Amino acid sequence: MPHKEEVEEPAEEFTPELYPPFPDDIPTLDIPTITLSKLLEDDAAEQDRVFSACVGRGFFYLELGGCEAGSTILSGAEQIARLGSRVFQLPLAEKMRYKQAHKQLFGYKFAGSSVTDKAGTPDTAEFFNVAKNDMIVPDAEMRRPWPAEVLESKDLFAAYVRSAHAVGLKVLAVLAEKMGVDPGEFAARHRIEEPSGDHVRITRGPPRAVKEMPEVQTPSHTDSGSDQGKEQIQTPSHTDFGTITILMNWLGGLQVWSESARKAHLSNGQPDGPGEWLWIKPKRGCAIINLGDAAMRFSNGVLCAGRHRVIPAPGAQGEWPRYSIVYFVRPEDSCLMKKFKVQGAPESSEDEEEAITATEWIFRQSSALGNKLDD
Repeated sequence: MPHKEEVEEPAEEFTPELYPPFPDDIPTLDIPTITLSKLLEDDAAEQDRVFSACVGRGFFYLELGGCEAGSTILSGAEQIARLGSRVFQLPLAEKMRYKQAHKQLFGYKFAGSSVTDKAGTPDTAEFFNVAKNDMIVPDAEMRRPWPAEVLESKDLFAAYVRSAHAVGLKVLAVLAEKMGVDPGEFAARHRIEEPSGDHVRITRGPPRAVKEMPEVQTPSHTDSGSDQGKEQIQTPSHTDFGTITILMNWLGGLQVWSESARKAHLSNGQPDGPGEWLWIKPKRGCAIINLGDAAMRFSNGVLCAGRHRVIPAPGAQGEWPRYSIVYFVRPEDSCLMKKFKVQGAPESSEDEEEAITATEWIFRQSSALGNKLDD
């Protein structure tokens, strides 16, 4: 019998069971912990705490245990991260088959395709953005191709999407009621079946100190940003441009600006007010929730979109590649980005509001962040 050649399995990069603890000697930001099961039970005190967090800084932990939706997110995030680690180890030419296209954020984003400052310093993170609408429909109705690893796990993605989307809409419903707005206003702009920019983002950020781990593959015309003498910016300073974001991460790396600036302007890639970058410590069993610019726009500035960035994890954690799973709830493509009538907020006239769809809004916001989708 001829010897059958064995196919070498890719090295496992996502290994949360091996990660060292987050260091206790660096400045972290204390954000509130909200319990999802209490929110789902319409606990009044928990609803008040959510609203307080979202008119303040726009960030909070969401404890996921004790309910079906939370359990789906907890277990699903780890499964998707393991799948993502295999996708990122595919040959670069294969990954580039799924590259993001013009005005579309779905698909593969290579390291260096965004800039982190006005000098044009490239980012260091790879993304794979898996479109919500392709994961909840039959294969024949999908709008773009996906790697085999993703297609074989459509049921996993569909369950994750439905749970994360429902959780996001529950938080938004609570915020609407607190603002004196019909909760149906948010629901009508974020229907899960309708085409939108919603997606599951699988992110790989390179380690700060490489220890016999594969380097990020980068197209030859970009700088991988792997110079260890410089601070590596995996995702530059920004506010999310969707409505609400649900983040699952296992290593540090997320930083939030110490001052809760509500403006979206940058100065040389930095926030628009004085302050410093503070770490958000990963919390076991919890997602990190933050609001985006769409929530701030819809609420006429009552809600806050917090400014943040991502760099390699601190201390010994920085020796590992950083994986994260993010679900973005964004307005439907055809939604007009018009403000709600919010109690206590100044009303704007129709003439003051630009009639812009969510599709164009998201493209503008992404372009302002420095994404080069056609490179």
